[in-house]
Amino acid sequence: MRSDMKRTLLFLATLLVCTASQAQMKDPLAPLKSYAAKSMSRCADAIMTLDQLETGPANFEFYKITLRSSDQYCGGVKFMWYSPKSQQIVIGPVVKLSDSPKPLAARITDDVTKAMGNGVAAAVAPFPLPDGLRAVNLTKDTPFGPFTYHAFVDAGEQFVILGMRGNLRTDPAQTLRETIGVANAVRKGNPKAKIEILELSDLQCPSCARAHVKVDPIIEKNLSKVNYGRLDLPLFEHHQWALQGALAARAINHVAPKKYWAYLDYVFKNQEEISKRPFDTFLQEYLSDNDIDKAAVQKIYGSKAERAALLDQVSRAFSVGIASTPTYIVNGQMVGFGPEGNFTVDAIKSAIGLPAGTAASKGK
Repeated sequence: MRSDMKRTLLFLATLLVCTASQAQMKDPLAPLKSYAAKSMSRCADAIMTLDQLETGPANFEFYKITLRSSDQYCGGVKFMWYSPKSQQIVIGPVVKLSDSPKPLAARITDDVTKAMGNGVAAAVAPFPLPDGLRAVNLTKDTPFGPFTYHAFVDAGEQFVILGMRGNLRTDPAQTLRETIGVANAVRKGNPKAKIEILELSDLQCPSCARAHVKVDPIIEKNLSKVNYGRLDLPLFEHHQWALQGALAARAINHVAPKKYWAYLDYVFKNQEEISKRPFDTFLQEYLSDNDIDKAAVQKIYGSKAERAALLDQVSRAFSVGIASTPTYIVNGQMVGFGPEGNFTVDAIKSAIGLPAGTAASKGK
């Protein structure tokens, strides 16, 4: 009986290996599709396609990723460069450079400025990465200081891609976490939990406030199961005091870390009232009312270095395609929030192991 069982198990194992090999032979793009799917946001009713393009960057295969969803706020089109030689992958929007006698940096400045609709100045790294790729910093001036987008130009100097650089051999979840700088996230919950949920949000964003009401009770009821982290993503070009609100949050976390989450709760609940007066006036009153050292907070809040670090954090998020709030990352996978957030809330519940409609999930 044992001999027969061993033969049966060996046959099944061989069959599974053959089936997997046949599937890969039928679809040689399967590894790239898997990588692309993990790099894009999870969306409701999502359908992703990967199409190879004929003309592309030197030393790379060129693909178009299309993600369709029933949620109009999730999905879209990105491009992927893949090097069969080094397994290097870059995903993001692409700009085709025009033919011009100008130096490379000037060409990139002109063409990316035209494509983005706002002025940037390009600086190209002197030393190449694998496959002749070179890093490019695209910097623009803002009222808060210089802000930089990260990009790459191919060896042929014909294409620029703004996005995340990884490798087919490395889980894109790891690349995503490293790129956005998860070490800087403010944490609560269980640091040893297998479930990691990251929030990137803007304190002046109404959708973030609605998300906070839905998600925070779930987290609070399940802190022993979750390693929860938050990063500020102030969309300062759209929201008047978002960057000041984020700077204040960072300062309070340094000076009185136990009062950080209470500050977030208050700001999300009182966005309209805060918008009726200068943010600095609100902040001084809040610090006094909550017995937080105003001088210590002000020193960090007004620091140019702190502001530059916050802008760098926003830049890191943009590099991986996160340019809207709120965005949640559940176990390394971005999740599209949508107008009501039901898809994200369900994804968080599922990760924690909660069925929909439980008292814990409703925060009761």
